[in-house]
Amino acid sequence: MEMSKGTKATIWMGGICAIHMIGMLVFRAFIYADMFKAPEDPYGISDIIEFLLGCAFLFFLAASGLLSIALLFKGNAQSKKSAIFLVLFCMVLFVSYTPLHRLAAGWSS
Repeated sequence: MEMSKGTKATIWMGGICAIHMIGMLVFRAFIYADMFKAPEDPYGISDIIEFLLGCAFLFFLAASGLLSIALLFKGNAQSKKSAIFLVLFCMVLFVSYTPLHRLAAGWSS
């Protein structure tokens, strides 16, 4: 069975979201603590990078949600199934981010 364009798009968006989340966790675990922060500053460049990475993650999740909505309305049966799986996958990523972020922060210290 050949995959439809909608299914391929959902696989790509799911992969982008997962890889970006893994990259954020790797940054928090291994790079964040080694970046310079002046003692009198409330936050450093690593905090700004982490904030921007979080904003990009939310953007990717929102784009995945919009893609899923579009596929649910206009896609074929295969695309509709993959859209539902993409929504569920993004929900799992979103919910699991906070505990994994705390775990990654613990590894850095």
